[in-house]
Amino acid sequence: MSHATLGRRGRRLLAGALVVALLPAVGCGGGGGNNLPKVSGSVTVDGAPADGCVLIFYPEGSRNASATGTADASGKFTIVTNAKPGIAAGKYKVTANWPDPSKRATAEDLQKGISKDAPDLLGGRYIAPDRSPLTAEVTGSTKELPPFQLTTK
Repeated sequence: MSHATLGRRGRRLLAGALVVALLPAVGCGGGGGNNLPKVSGSVTVDGAPADGCVLIFYPEGSRNASATGTADASGKFTIVTNAKPGIAAGKYKVTANWPDPSKRATAEDLQKGISKDAPDLLGGRYIAPDRSPLTAEVTGSTKELPPFQLTTK
């Protein structure tokens, strides 16, 4: 082997080692999660589970993305940010919209491209961040928020 061949091999090995060393820092873009705390909660209206109620979490005084949660039939929801489970730590103003289930678009409607604006059964009481009395605080150790207890009155 000549000295030039070893030099080329050495450069290739060094370049390969650098790529492997830098991969964790840059990430691969397809794997892991968003590393945000996974937080759930529940919402009731007049004491009953609010199936389909949509909560939006607006960060107070930060540039974090807003997050959402949609209640299931038991009133429970999991918060998602950018379509991934989790929410950044911080204080949030929370809004709520409870679309009338009898007027919501069905899965079949959505497949046909038909959307319906179902009226808010909460009468818009919690719909605007500047008027909603709802707040939440998330820390790195938060797993579940206190229940949101809404009223129609």
